[in-house]
Amino acid sequence: MMSSLANAILFLALVTTSIMVAVMYRKLKKLDHYHAEYQQIFDKTGAALVAAQSAVTNFGTEGKETIVLLSQRIEEAQAVAERLEHLTREARLQVQSRSGTSNS
Repeated sequence: MMSSLANAILFLALVTTSIMVAVMYRKLKKLDHYHAEYQQIFDKTGAALVAAQSAVTNFGTEGKETIVLLSQRIEEAQAVAERLEHLTREARLQVQSRSGTSNS
């Protein structure tokens, strides 16, 4: 009788352990699946960060080039404005000198 009771307890323990192992196996499979998904997400995130870094670098480089070109254009515009101002003054002086000689 004692042997049957011990066998029954051991059998129950074996069944319980087997069920627990099966449940643990299913959980590990889910965890493995989630890990694969997370790995893909992290890989995509890494690629996106590299692309963003490249875009920021290009933006900085292009921004510097744009500033240099803009600075050159501003200098050219200032030179043209000064030249125009000079020509305008000369034209006024000529008009005034003609008006002065006409009135005399």
